Amino acid sequence: MVENYESLRNRGIRIISLSVFSIIFAIFLYSLFSSNQSLPEVAKLYNLAIAVIFLIVVSLAASGYGSYLILQSESLRPNHERSYLGYVSRILTTKTYWVIFIVSSIFYGVFFGFLSQILIYHDDVVGNTAPSISVTLCCNYPGYVPMITIQLTELFSILIIPLNLILAIIVSTLVGINFALNASFLRKFKDQSPRKFSIASTFGIFSGLFIGCPTCAGSLFSIIVGFGTSAAVSILAPFQSLFIAISIPILIVTPLLIIRKIMKSETCDVIDNQ
Repeated sequence: MVENYESLRNRGIRIISLSVFSIIFAIFLYSLFSSNQSLPEVAKLYNLAIAVIFLIVVSLAASGYGSYLILQSESLRPNHERSYLGYVSRILTTKTYWVIFIVSSIFYGVFFGFLSQILIYHDDVVGNTAPSISVTLCCNYPGYVPMITIQLTELFSILIIPLNLILAIIVSTLVGINFALNASFLRKFKDQSPRKFSIASTFGIFSGLFIGCPTCAGSLFSIIVGFGTSAAVSILAPFQSLFIAISIPILIVTPLLIIRKIMKSETCDVIDNQ
């Protein structure tokens, strides 16, 4: 069992490491080539842009598979060697909490997608341009190009920006983990107040909406305070790094706080039963 645990864990780590390297390499390579091209020559990057987007998508899927292998390996780990990740594995490998994780990740991902303009609904389109695919080859910061716009219908399109896609998946996954762990926490400690965990988790979830780019909050703020979208983007642009710095650490720390509470409770239960 120990050998299976180590073999599965190491395999997952190798897959994730290779995937992360592939994503960084793809973004760096495209940035290098696009920065050395004059505007008339940018069209030559079309095939490279498609290959970069494809590699990023495949690498993200592979990272998810690698993470799944690590969680599976933790379920094979001896009980006396339980770690924080082991508790996450124990909860997420339970069917109920796995469903909560998947459903909440998908719902939040769709919600994030609309607010960050990955998923775009058009209500003022003139003419029939769907279905169609267009590629924006340059020019922006690394991670923001190449961009692919997929026009599915006259009213709905998908805008794939590498960095936004990566952040959307990371944040949605962390949100799903938070929902699953909070559900487990609430079920285990019905008579205790988990308020401080829920508040921290909620803050991290909603600050995560603003990560992808300043436009992530444009529609929301224009509705709440009456700003135009361009004004909202201008106001929020300087705070993009702050939103990133706040949301992801909170979404990572919150599960650790929940698991720590669970571990303390289980330790107390063992002592009380002796």
